Amino acid sequence: AATQPILDALYRDPSEYVRRSVANHLNDLSRLDPGLTMATAARWLDTPDANTARVVRHALRTLIKQGHPEALHLLGFPPASDLDVDGPHLPEPSVAIGEKLPFHVTIENRGDAPAPLAIDYVIHYRKASGKLAPKVFKLTTATIAPGAAVNLQRAHPFKLVTTRVLYPGEHAIELQINGERLGRACFCLIEPA
Repeated sequence: AATQPILDALYRDPSEYVRRSVANHLNDLSRLDPGLTMATAARWLDTPDANTARVVRHALRTLIKQGHPEALHLLGFPPASDLDVDGPHLPEPSVAIGEKLPFHVTIENRGDAPAPLAIDYVIHYRKASGKLAPKVFKLTTATIAPGAAVNLQRAHPFKLVTTRVLYPGEHAIELQINGERLGRACFCLIEPA
């Protein structure tokens, strides 16, 4: 990309604003050229300073949400194995527009080594056509010791926003751990009372 020399010159800039702009630009490039984005991020991590890891994490956020294996590996999240995932569980089978959908999940590491995990969740939104379209949301990152488990809870808001039309009907929620989709629960989005 024509902007590569500028990004390389500025990713270590003393200004947080400039570094964040560099990360945002590299993130935008990831949509067009994931290979170039990965090569740039890997090169920067080969000679890091105190801010490089944060810049790279921010730059790779779209690839992480897409479950890109190389991006996950570069950030220290190899394919997850030996996990027991219980959930997501929903206390109610429906949620009204304007309300929040609570859910919880338990993740146990049954392996012999610590498991570094990038844990996201996916809401499959109903579109006007009736088809479902996924949108990934960040949940947390965690390293689970062998034999240990984590219990996670969240409440996803279904408030009206100008960037997304909410259609009543069946939706779904799913987990995404180190890029792999696991567990799925369906729920109904209903009109407010």
